[in-house]
Amino acid sequence: MKIVLVCAVVLAFLGAGFLLSKENESVTRVSDIVLKKETVSILSFGDVMFDRGVRNIIEKRGRDPFEYIKKDLDVIKKYDVVIANLEGPIVEMSRGLCQNKAYNFQFASTTTDRLKSIGITMVTIANNHSFDCYGMGFLSTKKYLEKVGIEYIGDSSLEKSFVIKTIADKKVAFVGMDQTVSPLYISNFYPLIKRLKAENDYVVVHIHWGTEYALTETKVQSDIAHSLIDNGADVIFGHHPHVIEPVRVYKGKLIFYSLGNFVFDQVGVEQTQGIGAGVEFGETKNTFTILPYKIKSFAPDFLKDKERDMFCEKYLGSLVHTGCTFEIMQ
Repeated sequence: MKIVLVCAVVLAFLGAGFLLSKENESVTRVSDIVLKKETVSILSFGDVMFDRGVRNIIEKRGRDPFEYIKKDLDVIKKYDVVIANLEGPIVEMSRGLCQNKAYNFQFASTTTDRLKSIGITMVTIANNHSFDCYGMGFLSTKKYLEKVGIEYIGDSSLEKSFVIKTIADKKVAFVGMDQTVSPLYISNFYPLIKRLKAENDYVVVHIHWGTEYALTETKVQSDIAHSLIDNGADVIFGHHPHVIEPVRVYKGKLIFYSLGNFVFDQVGVEQTQGIGAGVEFGETKNTFTILPYKIKSFAPDFLKDKERDMFCEKYLGSLVHTGCTFEIMQ
């Protein structure tokens, strides 16, 4: 009788465990559905330059240009895609074989490892320094990026200027364009943007443009930005002026005219500050977050607390915002 009773207890225990296991399995499946990612998040930075004074400090002092930023990797790596403008070629070759001009950049082969160390997943190579070492340097850059899995936008032909990614079941087109020395006419991009918007959920534009050191956008920039949005661009991130230019809203879409420097050896108050601009695309609203920083010698360091809030209060101006975050309803 005792044996029968013990067996019954064991069977009951096993049965409860089986049911509990099945229940937990069900809960896990429900949890997976609840936690399924439904938004697309992108973080963009401006110009990164790893030559001249920056390269000297790296090689002679063993400094890391991202030493301060690495304290806040959690802020960066929560985004699905992190993009920066790669302001020069990654190539190991004699400088005598590169262009002879006032500002000629050449980045070491370790550049890609540095980019990956802070979670940069994509760069734009559409700018006025990409061909500083001619076609050989441009091809070398793409090979180094491909080797470590960093995607690039802004190749030298229209049909190679963009990358399409699927994120959270959404198709996102990333386009890189240069309006400084590029042979591609801006008018050629408008039908491309229209087509990409028709075929994808979102179109993100990175554009090299404007006037160096100008603290506000030009009419040419404004006209281009409005035409890009009219044809389907969902957000525009600009760079090249090496200083921060305003953020504007046009037809419910954001234009960051210039994000400023990210890693650079320039001096001056305006040249040693910049912003990371984050966007989270949602079904009914897009949420934007500004990550301001100061560049110390050559290394960016995010502003914190009161200093950060004071910056965003001034930068965001009349936009309704909470600290450094604001929303645009769709």
